[in-house]
Amino acid sequence: MPASDIPIIDFATCGLENEDCTHDELSTLGKSLVQAFSDVGFVYLRNCGIDDDFVQKANRITGQFFASPVCEKERYNKKPGKNFGYMGIETERPNPKLPSDYKELFNAGGEAFYRTKQEWPDDIAPGFSEVMLDFMKRSKELSLRILHALAIGMDLKDEKFFHKCHSDMNTMETFTTGRSLYYPPITKKLKPDQQRFTEHSDYTSISLVFQDSVGGLQVQRVDGEYVDATPVVGTVLVNIGNTMQFWTKGKLKSTKHRVVVPDNEHQLKTVRRSLAYFVHPNNDAYINQPLMYKDESLNAAETVSQEDLITSKEYLLDTMRAVWEDRA
Repeated sequence: MPASDIPIIDFATCGLENEDCTHDELSTLGKSLVQAFSDVGFVYLRNCGIDDDFVQKANRITGQFFASPVCEKERYNKKPGKNFGYMGIETERPNPKLPSDYKELFNAGGEAFYRTKQEWPDDIAPGFSEVMLDFMKRSKELSLRILHALAIGMDLKDEKFFHKCHSDMNTMETFTTGRSLYYPPITKKLKPDQQRFTEHSDYTSISLVFQDSVGGLQVQRVDGEYVDATPVVGTVLVNIGNTMQFWTKGKLKSTKHRVVVPDNEHQLKTVRRSLAYFVHPNNDAYINQPLMYKDESLNAAETVSQEDLITSKEYLLDTMRAVWEDRA
């Protein structure tokens, strides 16, 4: 068991390569996921169908881009209002009260599938667009399986409910985003409280993180203490985000996490890599209507009136705005 007490669940029976997964197997998996996400908010999934060889290939190809001169990378800067492109060191700031993160990244939202080859940095890193789009396609399929298992594990009346509400992944109708992350060697004195990735909780339904062996990711326990989310070979780390916590009225927990600055010389000089897939519901999905469970009937008093319904898009934008106003 990892130091952070994050459960490891074997996804082999219901993974991407198994089309014969039975309902009983999905139910067992789903209940295990619900338990983990209720207690910790994080889980390692083994045998998820996206193997280490593919992750290493993706990191190798995208790594050619990150190793390029800054002036070359900045030709592909993310433009305001868009969800596609490069963000350099100290350009992302999850917590307005803390310094910007010491990391680089390339975001690929749904609009990535509508970009021309010339808009991708394939001239710097041949195969960049191909590997990122492949990663997003695989991650969508994996995410839908996880969400399906979650709905079954939660005993929802409509076992495809979460699946349906996330069907627009990898389109312009959702904020779902694929991301390649690059944490460069730290060769200078950082600002006080600066981290590689500042403490935050995700805005998502669920997030998938494929981390390398370097380490540095930490998860906050219920008692407030941070513990290492030690890399586990052959797994993807999955966590609940704020949207799913709100949607399930706190049954599933969104847990704070961060990537800390290493405390030894060797790791300070070592590049850290990860791939992430941030899953959001369809923009028009209502997320404050009470969930329907098999053993319950929904009373009229429990329903939310049409004018009070909140869409996924509205919730995300309002939450982000509130975070910045609260921390400013």
